[in-house]
Amino acid sequence: MSLNDFQQRSFYHSIRFKLLLVALTLAAIPWAGYRYMQETEAFLRQGQEKVLLGTAQAIATVLHNREDLFTAGTDSEWTLYVHPLHSTIQLDGYTEDWEPYLRNTRHYDSGNTLAFDHIVAEKGRYLYVLFQIKDDSIVYRSPGSNKLDRNDHLQIALEQSDGTTNRYLLATSAPGWVNAHQVSVNPSSNLPAVPETRIKGEWQETADGYTIEIRIPRYLLGNRLAFAIADVDDPTSRHINTVLSTAGTSQIDDLGILVTPSPGIEHIISSLEHEDARIWVLDGQRRVLAQKGTLTSTSQIQSRNAATHPLLRTLFQMVLQQPTIYFKDDFAGASRLHGAEIESALTGQPEIRRRHTSDGEAIILSAAWPIRSEQGILGTVLVEQSTNEIQSLQNEALERLFSITIIFFVGTSLVLLGFASFLTARIRKLRNQVEAAVTTDGRITGEVKASHSRDEIGDLGRSFSNVLSRLGEYNRYLEAMASRLAHELRTPLTVVKTSLENIEVEQDSTDRERYLLRAKDGANRLGLILHRMREATRLEQLLQQSEPEKFNLTELVQVAAENYSTVYPESKFNTTLPESSVHITGTPDLISQALDKLISNAVDFHTPNTSINIELNQTDTKVSLSISNKGPPLPESLHHELFESMVSVRPENSSEPHLGLGLYLVRLICEFHGGKVEAANLPNNSGVVFKLALPVAG
Repeated sequence: MSLNDFQQRSFYHSIRFKLLLVALTLAAIPWAGYRYMQETEAFLRQGQEKVLLGTAQAIATVLHNREDLFTAGTDSEWTLYVHPLHSTIQLDGYTEDWEPYLRNTRHYDSGNTLAFDHIVAEKGRYLYVLFQIKDDSIVYRSPGSNKLDRNDHLQIALEQSDGTTNRYLLATSAPGWVNAHQVSVNPSSNLPAVPETRIKGEWQETADGYTIEIRIPRYLLGNRLAFAIADVDDPTSRHINTVLSTAGTSQIDDLGILVTPSPGIEHIISSLEHEDARIWVLDGQRRVLAQKGTLTSTSQIQSRNAATHPLLRTLFQMVLQQPTIYFKDDFAGASRLHGAEIESALTGQPEIRRRHTSDGEAIILSAAWPIRSEQGILGTVLVEQSTNEIQSLQNEALERLFSITIIFFVGTSLVLLGFASFLTARIRKLRNQVEAAVTTDGRITGEVKASHSRDEIGDLGRSFSNVLSRLGEYNRYLEAMASRLAHELRTPLTVVKTSLENIEVEQDSTDRERYLLRAKDGANRLGLILHRMREATRLEQLLQQSEPEKFNLTELVQVAAENYSTVYPESKFNTTLPESSVHITGTPDLISQALDKLISNAVDFHTPNTSINIELNQTDTKVSLSISNKGPPLPESLHHELFESMVSVRPENSSEPHLGLGLYLVRLICEFHGGKVEAANLPNNSGVVFKLALPVAG
């Protein structure tokens, strides 16, 4: 893969994208919040269960031993439950007014061609009854006929308030308005029928039969009532084929018992009504004696939705399950309830149940508590409440959490993206500087400006600057070496060449000897050049292999100064040492070698008959070793380059070859020991001083 391929990388490989991936870890915050909300929801539901069970217990306690409020136990097969009506019924023979109550109709089937559904309801002073009859052949009363039972008709048997029984027949010659006729209690009697205009009805045909809708004044009724549908299929013979009844219609004891909601119980539970809950009171046959309250409440949902931004509300509705008031209430208008919690309460054991509505849109929590008396269980109290409020609170908390998380996530992502862009811009700038500093052929032609930033990128920039500086120095060293070697080698090679050429043509032995000595001198000079190059190489290798040790610098300087007096007898040395020993950590041989080069340099440049001064001083953390001599000052132009490789201030006509490596090696040794070296002119430019600053041994 080429360099251009790396430079043309996509956004997905960039630091910005990786930091955005790191920002995705913030998604753990809403997940943790969601888990916490689930635990909170379970806790709230437990609290809701306890509240509902406590409410059921309180109501049941009020109804304990109140047998007068409960219907005497009867055979539930023949009882007729009277539903309270909450809307007006218009007698027209159609079922639209009955829509809210049709789910509670009771079905009767003869097993052949006759079947019907019916419901009994009450509103104000009237009892309303609806019949939906399935009959494949409708036979109406013959016009002008006095017979009411030679056609399809409705039979009514009721107990009056004085305890007597009356029978009525409803028959018509055509669909429409119909009145009842009172007939003899004995079906075999031939007494004429008497019109009963107080019992009114409407007869309408349907696709599979007909509908009868009647209204009976409540004051005509006692506590017993029965209905029967008589079916005539043959319009010629007009014999009754089938009679399908809700109960017996002949004897008063055969009539069904009317079960109506108890006003007394309703009054009691009205004072204990629970907000957003529905309370049922059932008798021992699971029939509804009273009911108050509702399962639907829009207050929580409306308040929550009003506080949510429309855009976020749409998003949350897509993600979160939303509480709704539009769910199918399976118990609405029921006359008899069934459920595991009801069965348990009727055995004396309170019970709680959670159930889903049949359409799955809501969860209903119900609590049942038995109503006791001295004779046993009178019935049960059932308290129901949907979990909409809990779900609404949970959703509201989740929406707040998600809203904050979304804002925090977007904000953090933008900050990270901006920060990543800032970092990548710095990195790109550093890359461009490095690439601009190095030519395609590998030459160091520029430099990387050292960054003042203290972070890792700034440190990297300073490292690049340092590396390129050293590489540049090395390149200059190589380039200078070639030039200086060519210069230094040219003279001895010329001497050797010309001497050998003269030896070839010279016949005088004395001259030949002189030329031979000059050739040897040129060869020795070449050997000295090679020796000094090897010396520099050995020193660099020694720096890599040396192991530092703690040693007495004072003693080393004192011994070295005594040796210098012997090596350079024509030079005078003044040595100034501290009273106490100075110790540093390093390699004594390398320090001695650096000192030798500085002394050799001072001997070469000092003014004759002047002394060379060696001075050693110590502060708290530093050691200063200085060598000074009287002589020519340093050129101002070389102050910053003096310790670079291949830099020399010696005159071109020097008798010995100098590659400019001496002070460069001194600098390497000093830096190896964690110190630095510097050179300066003495006051009035009377000489030069070299100072080595080294750290004291720890």
